[in-house]
Formats: sequence, structure tokens, C-alpha cells
Amino acid sequence: GGGGGGADESSRRLKTELLVQLDGLAKGEELVFLLAATNLPWELDPAMLRRLEKRIMVPLPNDAARLSMMLRYLRPHAAAAGVDLPAVAQRTAGYSGSDVMLLCKECAMRPLRRLMARLDQDLNPTAAMLADGEEEVSVGDITAEDVEGALGTAKPSYTEAHARRYDEWTQSFGVVV
Repeated sequence: GGGGGGADESSRRLKTELLVQLDGLAKGEELVFLLAATNLPWELDPAMLRRLEKRIMVPLPNDAARLSMMLRYLRPHAAAAGVDLPAVAQRTAGYSGSDVMLLCKECAMRPLRRLMARLDQDLNPTAAMLADGEEEVSVGDITAEDVEGALGTAKPSYTEAHARRYDEWTQSFGVVV
């Protein structure tokens, strides 16, 4: 036969090998701590679930955690005085850690895009800007408008449908931290 099912066969072989390796770890003398993470626990193979003794549901980050992430991710970038990160953290309820990271990347890219647009308007921007007495070419601060624009494009990936599935899965298989 043709190539149909090749990916399924590869996936099956990979799962089988992983399960065999996990069984081998359990039979050894040394203590091994295995930490695994998934965004879709309901898609885990039942045989894998049996080998993972403790299943913990880690909830979405709260306001303080999101603020801490924003401060960390935006640390290398200057923010204008009008940027209120605690308010942004409150407005991003429902964002995952990954969503917050993407939001921060988008915030950081907006001043760079502004600079690139400005540079595209002139063939020799540095000489022209300096001749006009303007400041040197540099990426500006992240402004409140940048944050608003980023919030408009970087939406949370977590949905109410996911929330229900996570709750159902946690009630059946795990514990909440």
C-alpha cells in the first residue's frame, strides 16, 4: 500500500518507545523525577496517564503573576510614563503565560515598526535627521498607544470551552494547585 497512515505509525512507535522507557525508569534503583506539561491533558494516552502518578492542574496566572511576567519580558525595553502595566495586567485576565509573552513581544515591536516606517521615508535618514537638528536614530519608548494596539492583536488563547474541559479533566484525573 501507499503512504496513508505513515504518520500514525510513527506516532504509535514513538508512544510505545516512550512508554517502554518510562517503565524502564521505574524498575531502576535510582530515583527519577519526571515533570511533563501539556495544554491539552484530555488528549494524553490512557497508558501515559497511568504512568504519571500525580496530575496537577496549574491555573492561569493571576493579576500579580501577569504583572510580574510583563515586567520581566519588557525589562529590556523602555516604556513611556503613560504606560500603566498594573492596569494592563488587570485587563489581561484570561491570558496564559504564553499569551502575556506574545503581548509583550507585540508591545516591544511597535516602536521598532514606527522607526522602520520613519526610516523608509528618507533615503539617507541619519544624515537628514542630524542635519535638521533632530536626535539620533533610535527605537522609541513603548507608548500607551502601543499597548492598546498590542491588546487589539494579541488575544487570549484560552476560551470558556477550554475552561469547562480543564475543569472536567481535573475532576476526573487531577488536583488543582
